[in-house]
Amino acid sequence: MEISQSEFLAKYNIKEDDYIKTNLDWTELERIYDRHIKDTPILESYLQSLFSHFSKLSHVHSVRYRVKDAEHVIEKIIRKKISNPNRNLSYETYFEELDDLVGLRILHLFKDEWEPIHEYITERWNLKETPTACYRKGDSKEYLDEYEKKGCNLKEHPYGYRSIHYIITEDILSVKLSCEIQVRTVFEEAWSEIDHKYATLMIWITLYLNNTCLYLIDYLAVRMKWVHF
Repeated sequence: MEISQSEFLAKYNIKEDDYIKTNLDWTELERIYDRHIKDTPILESYLQSLFSHFSKLSHVHSVRYRVKDAEHVIEKIIRKKISNPNRNLSYETYFEELDDLVGLRILHLFKDEWEPIHEYITERWNLKETPTACYRKGDSKEYLDEYEKKGCNLKEHPYGYRSIHYIITEDILSVKLSCEIQVRTVFEEAWSEIDHKYATLMIWITLYLNNTCLYLIDYLAVRMKWVHF
């Protein structure tokens, strides 16, 4: 890793005292970093195969994927150990312990089009955990009931973030790899991108109102589709 321990902690705003309490060995973290760099082409190839699967679905508008940046892998390991010092995160275990080394984002146009995508995922892949549907307080009970009916856990998001999250597992590189899949509409994706970039209170209040408008657009788009067809 082309950065020292002290430089890394400063870059990611991690207090040295907190890092020390994790009992993580910096040399081992450097080994994890190097391994992840080496594994990245294989992980990208795996994601490309998933991309090919989902891109062919008629209800899918677009698919994005990414392999987690190596520095961010190290940052996540440190933060998870700070949060839970007893968690077993090491060179031998991190690959199976982290759920988002690789990730896929599936976008669809109409709100109700999540259902065939949901069926496709749950019928073809092993799930590490129950899917989670993130919603905003005040969202339609009709949709929330449908999420639960399809076996999703409901999670109210404090910033109005909407998405359905899946963790699938497959045997890659002789270990079990977890892949995070997020499914949402193109309008929800727009809100997510904005929400990640702007965090001040006044801007957030304005964006919160915009998010409400986006939800109404999603809702009306479905109704328009029903009328058209």
